[in-house]
Amino acid sequence: MKRLLWLLRLGASLEDALLTALLALMILLACAQILLRNLFNTGLVWADGLLQVAVLWIGMLGAMAAAREDNHISMDVVARFVPPRWRMLLKLLSNAVAALVCAVLAWQSLLLVLAERSAGSTGALRIPVWIFQSILPLGFGVIAWRCGMNFWRALRHETGDA
Repeated sequence: MKRLLWLLRLGASLEDALLTALLALMILLACAQILLRNLFNTGLVWADGLLQVAVLWIGMLGAMAAAREDNHISMDVVARFVPPRWRMLLKLLSNAVAALVCAVLAWQSLLLVLAERSAGSTGALRIPVWIFQSILPLGFGVIAWRCGMNFWRALRHETGDA
């Protein structure tokens, strides 16, 4: 059990480090593009494509981190007006639906990545597009697993098994 917890913490640290590094890279690259365009009337041809990919990766890594902390976007308007017991049921329902939807999205995005891989198309810096898209099945799979774990934790708490 200690090894599993250690691996989970290591994974979380790697996620956070990658998220931070990508954000820093994105800021630097965008600032460089602005300076190059405004001061020298030039720019890096590949930078815009790479910035688009960085936005995708940052979005998915951020969603993974939010699901890890059970702090993802939620619509809690209804939860504010219902008794506490119903709030737990709403939490169970939202985590179950999120896990299911993300599992379907993980599968479909895996099919997309495999199709792109067989097509052989390339993106920024002539890197195959499927490599850029590989965050989609990975991210949605991780989010589905984490929402499933959040569902399980909430269910155990509700039934008094915690």
